[in-house]
Amino acid sequence: MIRRVRSTDFQELLEIEAQAYPKSQYDLSELKILYRRFPRNFLVSFSDQIDGYIVFSPDGHIISMAVRPGSRRRGIGTQLIREVTAYCAGKSLRLEVRLSNSGAIDFYLKLGFEKRLKVPRYYRDGEDALLMERTASESVASPEK
Repeated sequence: MIRRVRSTDFQELLEIEAQAYPKSQYDLSELKILYRRFPRNFLVSFSDQIDGYIVFSPDGHIISMAVRPGSRRRGIGTQLIREVTAYCAGKSLRLEVRLSNSGAIDFYLKLGFEKRLKVPRYYRDGEDALLMERTASESVASPEK
């Protein structure tokens, strides 16, 4: 199930951040800023726990997305991207991903994103990012496993 993030979700979000992004995780204050800035565009997928989250701007920029490592390959990331696609209907989606994160790049390619350009030293630790974009369309296909 997908719902909007709640202030009571922050501890679980911090756990997911630490597991998913050990090099550049958001801290509590950054999550709270995103929550205040994008209250309608900060979503979580949950079962008995929060399995993943996505935060995006209304213009289609995916600011951050993470899925708990133990919950990956269950379609959670695809569901979250579908929610953004529905919300941003008629708009292109774009995101930045670490150049070294080949698993995420492959995932986004399977969902119709295309590689656009390299962004030098995008991350705090100096790693480059890859800007990816998905042109406006009606739906998101499920990636093959």
